[in-house]
Amino acid sequence: MTETITALNWNLEKGINLEAGARWIREQRPDLFFQQEVQPGQLAQLADLLDMDGYVAVPLPGSSNDNAIFVRRGGPLVFTEDYPQAWAPWHAPANIAVRLRDPDGTLSPRQISCVSVHTCYWSPEIRLNEARWCTTLAKPGWLAVLFGDWNSYRVGTDITWQSYADDAFVANRTYEENGRRHTDVRPDRELLAAGYIEMARHAAEHLQQPDATAASSGYRDHPGRPSGARYCIDRGYVSPELAPALNSYAVCDTPQLRRLSDHLPLRAAFDHARLRTVLHSTPAMYRPHDERPNSRDSQGAPRA
Repeated sequence: MTETITALNWNLEKGINLEAGARWIREQRPDLFFQQEVQPGQLAQLADLLDMDGYVAVPLPGSSNDNAIFVRRGGPLVFTEDYPQAWAPWHAPANIAVRLRDPDGTLSPRQISCVSVHTCYWSPEIRLNEARWCTTLAKPGWLAVLFGDWNSYRVGTDITWQSYADDAFVANRTYEENGRRHTDVRPDRELLAAGYIEMARHAAEHLQQPDATAASSGYRDHPGRPSGARYCIDRGYVSPELAPALNSYAVCDTPQLRRLSDHLPLRAAFDHARLRTVLHSTPAMYRPHDERPNSRDSQGAPRA
């Protein structure tokens, strides 16, 4: 049995460097891979290149940049259900459930809801609503792993917007309140308020991994913006029950990766044994009354 379960996230810019990016991902042998900006027709190709099974979000009009989640074939995690999220106003999140496979082939009684999200770059209000949807998976007893390009910042981020000549970018990344513009940290605040743990913060504060909060974007020069990487708009969140299973978290940064995309990959590693303990525990949660034999609720626990 593997000792570590690994998840990667990467906004592979518009799928342009698809094959080179896929080679790097495959070398990492992730059990889960969360991707943003998958292009139409790329899912099957990616699945073959990665040797993973891919699940893409509902395509919506207006943009071809889709979210997807990939699960390693024959790995410790098993896909159990796909949840189409056609309500979304911009890019629909990819949302699947996985269970942990034991050596005897049986699956864990609890499941993890996995979400790959790319929030709206041009509207702070839509971003906030997209984050609010994620809170629906934060109910007591539910387990979730969220990764994505949030196009917004961590609570506490202080940006001197006067140094930006790109007024459209400033308008996209701020919101107006009480007559002034504020750095948009509201998606992060909403997720934290719902109880989610941001993995980079957890790793920096509790696992002695200060580099976990490193910048993931901004290293490509844009007219009207200060040069140099500054902020991490790509982030991963987990339910509180899953946080103790996190062993490490990193922003993967090499010259090659910087050439392949305008975002850097994120890597999270979980302790297999601790994860198994959580997925085999009995959660305290609301369960609708159901007398059907062998019935299970939406998180996989036997119904009362």
